Amino acid sequence: MASDALIQRSFEVIGEALSLEPDEFLDHETWKFLGLGDLLASATASDLKSQTGVDVTPEVFTKYPTVGAFKDFLRGGSGDSATKTDGAGRPSEPEDPWEGVPKPKVPLSIVLQGQPKTAKTTIFLFPDGSGAGGAYGTLPRIGDDVCLISLNSPFLRQAQNFTCSIERMARLWVDEVRKQQPKGPYVLGGWSAGGYYSFEVAKLLTNPGEKVDRLILIDSPCRLEYEALPTQVVAELTRKGLMGSSGERKAPEWLVQHFTSTVLSVDKYMPTPLAKDRVPPKVNFIWVKEGLVKSIAESGLQVDLNVKVTRFLLEPRGNLKSEHWEKLLPGAKYTFDYMTGNHFQITQPPHVSHPVDMFKAVQKTMLTHLRSPMALAASFARS
Repeated sequence: MASDALIQRSFEVIGEALSLEPDEFLDHETWKFLGLGDLLASATASDLKSQTGVDVTPEVFTKYPTVGAFKDFLRGGSGDSATKTDGAGRPSEPEDPWEGVPKPKVPLSIVLQGQPKTAKTTIFLFPDGSGAGGAYGTLPRIGDDVCLISLNSPFLRQAQNFTCSIERMARLWVDEVRKQQPKGPYVLGGWSAGGYYSFEVAKLLTNPGEKVDRLILIDSPCRLEYEALPTQVVAELTRKGLMGSSGERKAPEWLVQHFTSTVLSVDKYMPTPLAKDRVPPKVNFIWVKEGLVKSIAESGLQVDLNVKVTRFLLEPRGNLKSEHWEKLLPGAKYTFDYMTGNHFQITQPPHVSHPVDMFKAVQKTMLTHLRSPMALAASFARS
């Protein structure tokens, strides 16, 4: 059984390999998420033996795949986190999704425009990895008959407690959606990880027979095709001032923390298709075409370009289409639109504000690539 001092020293060694301090490791994080691949695991196991005397093989990081399980192993336990799983091997979740979840520090929903009781159309937008629904507040006024509601993460400003799955996050939100709009048809959408949330909420709403009329996926890379963003990329973007900003100012710590917790949740997420009779008839894809940097080589970013989602974020793109979302949403009518800016500039001026008078022409079906994704979403919802 290892002493606390030996465990501390062991995580100092592992931290050197991963560019992390010992106190930055969280028990629920997986070695895969932290970037401990096969080659690095082999070198780290060797360093542990030579520097601490802990004699392990590289396979130890596979057998004990989380930080907490590895700590338990070092303490002489089985390394079994005692997490119950369902029939598919995924962690099972409590019947009450709020069990063990601390009280949110912010409202779960924000009515940004209009009134849900009087609006002809209500649009629900789920947040990106920052968890902040207020990011959609830059959307120009849509119209008197449209209500725009954004959702906040219940873990906003307490990201250390965000350890649940994408599916459970949807369960935390679905009653809030029903509170604002008791009956369908619903219009749901989301930017980046918000696309995953909107998809899972659509599942929950349609399960008892309600209808989701439209799903709006805003620069949301399908999990069937793209990996979760590696933690090293998050660290590199933060270091370069590119994390959740235009590069002019550093992202606040709470945003980086929530984003990191989100990508950990995404790492464990593998969606399953909606039943064909429950698929929203209309699915709108909105993609940016610019990367975060003009040249990765000149940017100084130290990232692995073999990871598809890293290239998705950093490199310029062509005209993306459904990107495997069609496997999750079979039979829907898909439309594709494109906008200026990069992934993190979607809600930032000037990209979010051209032009504000588009809502006077909602009957038009052809929209230009200059229009913001949220404005496109609103126009789609009303068409």
